[in-house]
Amino acid sequence: MSRQRWAVVALAALALGTAAPPAGPATAAPSRDRVATTSADNRVPVTDTTTYPASATVLLTFPGGRCTGFMISARTVATAGHCVHSGGSSGTWRTNLVAYPGYTGTTAPFGACAATQLFAPQGWTGSANAPGGGDPTQNYGAVRLNCGVGTTTGWYNPGYTTRPVTGSCTTTHGYPADRPGQWTSNAVIRAETAGLLYAPHAFSSGQDGSPVFYTPDPDDWCPTPPQLVIPCPCPPPPFTAHTALGILVSGPGGTGPGLTNSVATRFTAQSVTNLMQWR
Repeated sequence: MSRQRWAVVALAALALGTAAPPAGPATAAPSRDRVATTSADNRVPVTDTTTYPASATVLLTFPGGRCTGFMISARTVATAGHCVHSGGSSGTWRTNLVAYPGYTGTTAPFGACAATQLFAPQGWTGSANAPGGGDPTQNYGAVRLNCGVGTTTGWYNPGYTTRPVTGSCTTTHGYPADRPGQWTSNAVIRAETAGLLYAPHAFSSGQDGSPVFYTPDPDDWCPTPPQLVIPCPCPPPPFTAHTALGILVSGPGGTGPGLTNSVATRFTAQSVTNLMQWR
């Protein structure tokens, strides 16, 4: 199998303070995002965003939109591909992207960091992927920051498995545009393909780019999930990290399992290898 190509863009330096986003940050989502929730809204607010993993969950803002991301190293944030590039050879890279780890809804306890580089796979930025749509299995990317905030916040490890994960209990943290601050939910994976995961996590715009990871210490009714593979060598985080197995990219819509479930781009050996290179 040939190595997958990827694209990168360097961004101009952006002067920042360390405060929260300006009052009333843009609440619109990127154009390809669907605004929807499952029938049962299972999100609950995160009351302390200074502790892990909330501290490593990141609000990303850019002109005209916002997304969620999550630290995967001291300086790098993973997120949805459409949060860094609109998709396709005629698509564009986001500009003036700013990261706020652990944002509370009113304050940024870890300050603000500007993006210096954006990454996305060729399968997302290439000509086969039309703007506003395209292959959801390639809908992932990363943001390199001008600070090493991850040494304070901690980070997630991206991992993958080729074994079935349907029935596994998962958790996500993110920044929905329809409510202030960071929110979290738990849901069981209802269906899967080689490149996608389907779970009834409630979703609204702004949550795209959120990590999907195994629920820590799940209840007895949750089956033991397959172990995830983390390619090494890789630098250890400051403390024990959760392993993300995908990135939330859209709410329910369309047909099939996506009709009643939110959709996550599933990590594979190739996507995890790319993320390891980008971090």
